[in-house]
Amino acid sequence: MGCEVWIATSGKQEILLREECPDARFLYLPGYGVQYGKRGVMLRLLRQIPVIRRHIFTENAWLQQAIREHAIDGVISDNRYGLYTKEVLCVLITHQLALQMPRWANFFFRRGVQQMLYDHIEHFGECWVPDMHEKDRSLAGAMSHPETLPNIPIRYISWLSRFQMPVNPPKRENALLISISGPEPQREMLEEMVLQQIPGMKGKFWLVRGIPGNDAIPEVPENVTVYNHVPAEKMQEMMLRCSLLVSRSGYSTLMDALALGTPIACIPTPGQTEQEYLSKRLAEKGWAVSMEQEHFNLEELVSKAEGMQELPVATCDQTLLESVISAWIGRL
Repeated sequence: MGCEVWIATSGKQEILLREECPDARFLYLPGYGVQYGKRGVMLRLLRQIPVIRRHIFTENAWLQQAIREHAIDGVISDNRYGLYTKEVLCVLITHQLALQMPRWANFFFRRGVQQMLYDHIEHFGECWVPDMHEKDRSLAGAMSHPETLPNIPIRYISWLSRFQMPVNPPKRENALLISISGPEPQREMLEEMVLQQIPGMKGKFWLVRGIPGNDAIPEVPENVTVYNHVPAEKMQEMMLRCSLLVSRSGYSTLMDALALGTPIACIPTPGQTEQEYLSKRLAEKGWAVSMEQEHFNLEELVSKAEGMQELPVATCDQTLLESVISAWIGRL
C-alpha cells in the first residue's frame, strides 16, 4: 500500500522476521525478559508485574525517540503496551482483552489486573483483535469477548495466519510433526521429554526445535528428522503433510493449524494460563486434544488424537484485514 515498513524486535523473533520480511528495515527493541522457571510459574509471573510495567514505560520513551529519528507516521503494536504516543496513530493488536488467571488469583487480583490491562489498552487509538466477531465462532472465547470492552474502537479482524490452504494440497503422510517453542526452561524441558520417548515409538517424526540461529543438532534415531528452525514455506508444507501436529497451544500456532486443517495435539506451557485456557477450549470444541506437560506421554497423546474429528479448515478473511489496514493508512 505504498508504506515503508520498519520492524522493531530482537532475539529469536528478529532472526525469524528478517528471514520472512527481507525488504523491511529493522530497529532493535529488547523484549520484556519474562522468566518462567520450572515451578511456581504463576506466582513468579505475578511478582514480575512491576518489572514488566517498567519495561512498558522504557519502551514508550524508546518509541518517542524512534518516531523523531525515523519520521514514523503510524505504529502497529503486537502486544507491546508501551508502543503508543499521541504524536502519531497507534494501534494495538491483541486477542487478550481479558486475562486468564487461576481461580485463587482470579478471586484476589481479577478486578485490579483487568483495570490495569484496560488502562494500558486505552492509551492506543484503536485495538485490532485477531478473532471472529461472532462469539460462537471465536477461537479465543472469553479472552477476546469480555462482558465490557475497552473505551476505544475495537475491530475484529478475523483469524490471521501466514499460511494459506493451496488449491491442491498434498496427501497427509503417517508422520508426526513436533513443534517445540516458547520460553526457557520450559521449551528445553518438553524437548527432553520428547527425545526420551521417541526411541520407543515407530513411524516418521519431524522435530522442529524452535531455536533459530542454533546449529547444534541432538542425536536421534533414524526415523527422526530434526530442524532447529524452518522457514514459513517449509513449515506450511510439513503441516499439510503430517498426520498430527504436537505443539504448544500458542494463539498463532492454533490459527495456523486452523488455516490448514492440521490435526493438533496441545501441550500448554505450564503456568501460561492463556495457553491452558485455549487448549481446554479447543478440546471441548473437538478441534484438538490436550495434555498437561506434567503428564506428557507422546504415545498416549497420539492414541488420543486418533479418535479426533477432522479439523475444519478455517478461511482467514484477508480482505477484512486489508480493508482495516487500508482505512487506517488513509488516516495517517
